[in-house]
Amino acid sequence: MPKKHNYNVRLSKNPWHLLIIVLLVLGIFFRFANLEQKPYWGDESLTSQRISGYTDEDFQAIVLQGEEMKVVEIQDYQRPSPKRGLMDAINAFVKHGEHPPLYYLMARFWMQLFQNVVTTPRSLSAVISVVAMPCIYLLCWELFESSLIGWVAIGLLAISPLQILYAQEARQYSLWTVTILLSSWALLRAMRLHSKLNWGVYAVTLALGFYTHLISVIVAIGHGIYVVVHESFRFSKTLIAYLLASLAGCLLFLPWIGVMIADSQVENPSPGWSKTPTPLPSLVQSWLVNISHIFVDLNDSFVYGNLWIYALTSILVLYAIYFLCNHTPKRVWLFVCLLIAVPALFLILPDLLGGGRRSTPLRYFIPSSLGIQIAVAYLISSKINPGVNVNNWQQKLWQLIIVVIVSSGVFSCALISQSDTWWTKGREYYHTEVAKIVNPTDQPLVIATWFDIRTLSHSLAPHVVLQDIRPLQEVNSVGKGFSNVFVYQSKAALDYLLEENPNYKIDKTWKWKRQTTPVNTTQTTLWKLKIGEENY
Repeated sequence: MPKKHNYNVRLSKNPWHLLIIVLLVLGIFFRFANLEQKPYWGDESLTSQRISGYTDEDFQAIVLQGEEMKVVEIQDYQRPSPKRGLMDAINAFVKHGEHPPLYYLMARFWMQLFQNVVTTPRSLSAVISVVAMPCIYLLCWELFESSLIGWVAIGLLAISPLQILYAQEARQYSLWTVTILLSSWALLRAMRLHSKLNWGVYAVTLALGFYTHLISVIVAIGHGIYVVVHESFRFSKTLIAYLLASLAGCLLFLPWIGVMIADSQVENPSPGWSKTPTPLPSLVQSWLVNISHIFVDLNDSFVYGNLWIYALTSILVLYAIYFLCNHTPKRVWLFVCLLIAVPALFLILPDLLGGGRRSTPLRYFIPSSLGIQIAVAYLISSKINPGVNVNNWQQKLWQLIIVVIVSSGVFSCALISQSDTWWTKGREYYHTEVAKIVNPTDQPLVIATWFDIRTLSHSLAPHVVLQDIRPLQEVNSVGKGFSNVFVYQSKAALDYLLEENPNYKIDKTWKWKRQTTPVNTTQTTLWKLKIGEENY
């Protein structure tokens, strides 16, 4: 029989209220601090390109002519302009049906209001991330009918490194967080009030989730399992209402299902990297790191020196889930446990049974992370609630644990806000280092592939010129009029230059390498060329 605690404590009467308010303010600050500082990575550049009405094929057709292009010219294809209207943007979305359009449409209109190529789309994610805070409060209220637990959950969400990282990316993950929380809240509210209006709200929030991220389907499956178990596998009125609302949500998503069916690229929507064979130890390391990054992130991959961090955060999470199951009614712990387990298992099991690394990206872990944060919020609330009768030493111990959790989150967020790069930037991790070398030079030319040109344009100064020389029939004129010529990453372009024109020599080479995640290593090379007099 679960033990009951009194959580109907007004926040203003609780001595922890000031700390929670401080965390809320810090969380908002960290979401907007130095938005433009970190490299604009590949997925973000795709966001900007598509909302501007250009597909990859459009961009390649321009860049693969081998022409020299200034930074501002490249960025013109990553901001809305009169040249490409809303229908062009929608056409770009449709050609990539695996990415539902809701976030991209919002970003399109946001970019039309504010034209900064990097800060503007990231600021939209930051604003949406702030909206997630009241959403988690609403969900906690439906679960626990406790203001205190809701506020503690807001505090944890505010300083979660995971949330800060994706609040500062021009991608859909902040919006996905909001739709997960809203649809979960709407489901519980509809089950409690049994009104057509509330079931209609659930159907709409479900559709919004589908239109934000396809993995929302897995969250919806978790909702379905919850309703079936909650109703004791009986074909009750609640189950019928749920099925009708879910059907309505799916019907609202039907137009995009048609887009995905028509889009040949969605015949196999899983990206190629997701099926890369990965050893079990690396998978386990990724899962441990992902759990720890909910509360602490030191920009590490999997460092054995930090094994104690991974172990302690995992123990905290497991104990929080155990405590939740032991102290709350079935309707509460079942919902939270399914929110954690169902999305995680849908990603983990295919990796274990068929091989791959679908379960390793932190961003796919967002639904489970929300369930974990709610479980930990319940645990913390039970330990700071004055109505809970515990021994003095236990109270002191939990106060220390809470201080460590909060301090770890704040410290991690402070590191993230002040850093010029982070492990989430993947291939573009070292763009800041490249910019430090290239930007101070006079008349620089950077030779790179079309893909890298698109992302580099956000890190390099306006006077830098970029070029993809691979389509050129001859390269004797490449570098003319430039005082400094660099080749970024493209060994094929470097070999082409050296082979076709022996006057080109490698003057200097910079190499950077680090493991960004347990399954990913980023390696970046920049060459500076010395050009003979014959080339001028």
